[in-house]
Amino acid sequence: MSLVTTHHSLVVNEVPSVFREEHLGDLTTKITFQLVQKNPRLIAEVEAGNISDEVLKTEIVQLVDEFNLCCDRDELIRNVMNYMFGYGILQALIEDDEVSDIDVPRYNYCIVKRQGVKEVVEISFVNEQDFERFCKLIIIRNGGVINENDAHARVSDSYYRLRINVTIPPRSVTGPSLCIRKHRQSPYSLDDLVRVGMMDGLTKDHLERIMASSSRFIICGKGASGKTTLLRALLERTDRMERILVCEKDMELHLEGVNFIVQRIKKSGSQFENSLKQLIADGLTMSLDGYCIGEIIGDEAWEFVKAGHTDHRVFGTIHANSPKDVIQRLLMLIEPVVALSESRLERLIFESMDYIIHLENFRVADICQLKVEGDGRWLQSIV
Repeated sequence: MSLVTTHHSLVVNEVPSVFREEHLGDLTTKITFQLVQKNPRLIAEVEAGNISDEVLKTEIVQLVDEFNLCCDRDELIRNVMNYMFGYGILQALIEDDEVSDIDVPRYNYCIVKRQGVKEVVEISFVNEQDFERFCKLIIIRNGGVINENDAHARVSDSYYRLRINVTIPPRSVTGPSLCIRKHRQSPYSLDDLVRVGMMDGLTKDHLERIMASSSRFIICGKGASGKTTLLRALLERTDRMERILVCEKDMELHLEGVNFIVQRIKKSGSQFENSLKQLIADGLTMSLDGYCIGEIIGDEAWEFVKAGHTDHRVFGTIHANSPKDVIQRLLMLIEPVVALSESRLERLIFESMDYIIHLENFRVADICQLKVEGDGRWLQSIV
């Protein structure tokens, strides 16, 4: 019988007796590393469910024969599959819905963020080489490419709802580093966000009115301030008759509404085949009601403003420390690609959005309405 029924049911929880043999753990990592070196595409295809795991198990047996290894083959196969498709010593943290970030800057040092508070956890890989093998493996099986020439990779694991960043030498002088951003398997609703302290009841009422009035908004804040969490909760309040295109670089929103058309940047090897800007531009031909950009980071900012300026609903997030900084950040992203004066661009930005929602430390700090009157433009706080 196959060990794999779905591409993420590969982790086998039973502890085989052969684990008592000290060399088995070493064989597991060595065989896994050989597979990563020899056929990374096969690993990615098995992970995606496109190829049966039996093909991969045959490869494992061939390596056992090639190296003339003396071991229990069935147990070795089980251990390699567990190592290859689980998250090893990080698995418990991956499955903990209270953990939002896992940061491993060194093979023997790990920091997690649990309910917004950072803490050091006692987790260590065997050595730097073992850690680098692990980092390469999780990038490859999630469809990424990483090697000495392309020493940084960012991928998503849609099953566990992870965004994974890895750097390895020579880019990372201090050794491999791993950063995992997690999103909850059970996403927060607006009521949940009141319960956990992101907002009070009055702020929730304001946000519900914003959603009911077909308003356009952008959510700002620092990294890990709760922008994506709030955006997801708000989008789930949209009318199911609204057709909304959601454009993401990595799969992070994980929306459940049937009215969302979710598109992601496609990556081929180390090159992106399209861009957020292209996804939005193409969407303008689809007779949509709204557009969402998971995170505005480049020239897609201009497509976002144009869509909002043509009476479409627009939603998105951006890294900025205040509502005023949002305007400056958008100007900085748009000015290199548009031959308009700063004053004209600023007016277009004000006319393309209704609200800026500012988050600090997983709490709504401010909701500002964008006002335009004559030649005047200003932000007015409503909470």
